[in-house]
Amino acid sequence: MNENRPARVTIAAVAARAGVSPSAVSHVFNGRPNVSEATAARIREAADQLNWRPNYASRKVGGQGGHSLGLVVSRIGGRFERDPFFMRLIAGLTQPLAEIDWSLSLTLVLADDEQRVYREWWSERRVDAFLLVDVRDEDPRIAHVRELGAPAVLLGAPIEDAVPAVTVSDETAYDQVLTHLGDLGHLQIARVSDSPGLVHARDRDRRFTEAALRRGIAADVLRWDPTSPDPVADLLRRAGAATALVVDSEAMAAEIVAHAPEIGVRVPDQLSVVAWEDSWVSTLVRPRLTALDAPVEESARTAVQMLRRLVDGEQVSSQTVSGRRLIIRESTASPPSKKDETPSD
Repeated sequence: MNENRPARVTIAAVAARAGVSPSAVSHVFNGRPNVSEATAARIREAADQLNWRPNYASRKVGGQGGHSLGLVVSRIGGRFERDPFFMRLIAGLTQPLAEIDWSLSLTLVLADDEQRVYREWWSERRVDAFLLVDVRDEDPRIAHVRELGAPAVLLGAPIEDAVPAVTVSDETAYDQVLTHLGDLGHLQIARVSDSPGLVHARDRDRRFTEAALRRGIAADVLRWDPTSPDPVADLLRRAGAATALVVDSEAMAAEIVAHAPEIGVRVPDQLSVVAWEDSWVSTLVRPRLTALDAPVEESARTAVQMLRRLVDGEQVSSQTVSGRRLIIRESTASPPSKKDETPSD
C-alpha cells in the first residue's frame, strides 16, 4: 500500500474538531434544522479546515458505487470548445474507463475556481483520482492534489516527479517537420502557439528553435492573438518573410488555411501550414492539413492504467508513450522562390 498518501478525513474527525457528535455533523450537511446556527457554523468551519465533505458516492443506489476519474479543464478563451484534442482525449478515456467500471467526471471552470473544485470533489468523494491537463509553469494544482492526498496523473512532461506523468516521445517530432519543410526548400519557418505559460508550449518553443538551428533554418516563435479583430491577418503580418508555419492548434491551423486566401495569401503556393495535432478537422479544410498525429488514445489508456494502480495503493512511475507521426497532405509545398525558379539551359 502507498503509505505516503494521507487517509481521507472522516466525519468523526470533523466532529472532534468542532466538539460535537458525528450525528450533528450529518444533520448539518443533510440540511436538518435541529442544530443551532452557531453550532452549524462551527461544524462547517471545521469541515473546511479539514477539506471534508459528505461522501455522496455512498448514497448511490445499490450501495458501494464505482470509481470516478475527475477531469477539471480551465476554460481559456473558448479553447476547450474549439480544440479537437479534448474531444479525442475524452473519446480515448471512454473505453479504458468502461473496461474497469469507472466513470468520467468532467467540468469546465475558470482558473480561479480550479482549486475549489478539486477540494470539493475530493472531500465529497465524488471522484477517486484526477487527470491533469495543460500543466502550467508553477502550476498550483500539483501541490494541491498532493496536499489533498488525491491520486493524480498529468499529461505532459514530468514535473520533478511530484505527480507521475504520461509523456509523448516528441524528441523527433520537429526533426520530422523541419526535414519535410527543409526538403521542400523552406529556409524561414515560424512556430505559432496560443498557450504561453504552459509547460508543453515552452518545451516546444525550445525544441523547435534547436531543431531549426541544427538545419540552418531561420526560426521565429509567434503568439496567436485571439483578441485581434482579425487574428489570421495579424499573424501573417508578424510572420514577415516566413514561408511556412508550424501551428500548435489544429483549429488555428484550419482557420489560417481557410482565411489566408481572403487576405491575399494562397496556401500552399505562398505559405505552407503544418498542424501540431491531427484529427478529422485536418481533412475538412482545403487544402487538407499536413499534421502530426499524436497518440492521444494511447496516452489516455496509459493514464487510466496508472490511475487505477495509484488508487489500489501501488507506487507508479512516469511513462512515455510512442511519438507523433507526420502525415503529409496538401497544405505544404515548395516556397514561391523555389517554385518560380526557371532551370538554366
